[in-house]
Amino acid sequence: MVTSLCNALAVMVLLQAPDSPPPGDSLAALRGRAARDSTDAQLWLLMGRAYFELGSEAHGATHRGPEDSVWTRAVLDTAEDALQRAAALAGPAGSTTLADSARMLRVGTWMARSWLAWETAGIEAGQVALGPLPTDLRVPAVLEELGENLLRACPNAGALFTADAADSYGAWYMRFVRNLRPDLIVIPLAVWRSDRVLRRRLAADLKLGRRTGDDMLPDLARHRPVCVSMAFERPPSHMGWDARPLEWVSGGGPANKSPRVPPRDFVFAALRLALDQHDPWADPALATYTRAARITRALCEPLATFKVAAEVPVCKR
Repeated sequence: MVTSLCNALAVMVLLQAPDSPPPGDSLAALRGRAARDSTDAQLWLLMGRAYFELGSEAHGATHRGPEDSVWTRAVLDTAEDALQRAAALAGPAGSTTLADSARMLRVGTWMARSWLAWETAGIEAGQVALGPLPTDLRVPAVLEELGENLLRACPNAGALFTADAADSYGAWYMRFVRNLRPDLIVIPLAVWRSDRVLRRRLAADLKLGRRTGDDMLPDLARHRPVCVSMAFERPPSHMGWDARPLEWVSGGGPANKSPRVPPRDFVFAALRLALDQHDPWADPALATYTRAARITRALCEPLATFKVAAEVPVCKR
């Protein structure tokens, strides 16, 4: 469920913030505390997370109707305002884990906004409806690098499905904030599975059949390449998957014949730096690359170039 995904994203970034108070406070209590102390960055972070989760629930199994899109947008706007204030109070990017957590959750609120825009206006018009994204949205460099690597690996006009916080934030950020690979659709598989309204809209825009969830993926693969991040242990369903560097790919017709990116062309410089700095986001990135290297041994060469091969068991043999 998308709510579970969003909770996982929120918990992961909040775990980086030391001495956070328990997140069980009600929104009313958080607002009351904010009125008494408007300079508490931790408090604004918790309030932003609470509104983020509330707005994200609109994409879960109990999906709010289109008539509630104004309500959902207002909730996500409130989350964005609280998280922006938390980041400003906590200091510059990279200065504290609390500041970085607030900035990561801001990216999450804009991801949720993008899904809402797709639902109400369709894929193409949805991006226009979303409007220009804030220039100060940022994810850690190791996730920028992961996102760029995943986008580069997907064939032309593909649909990239992501698994968890690291690859979802990284790929979405590089696609929509940095405008890399505008030919691709990027969506977490959990959202595809749980948000029936969004899936129905995508199916109509892409002229797919009436099947649902993973059963719709073969229909999608007949229209465009379907790419699945190797942040997953294995690809979904029983389609014919072609293992490429960093992703499994299926379908797509002529578009899937686009040249593969050679393993040596992928970059892991930010991963090396993140490992040296004990960045918590280095671990999920490394796990994705490790799984990919087990399947595509040629990735060991560029991993060695950036002095990361020693961290990947299969590359040490």
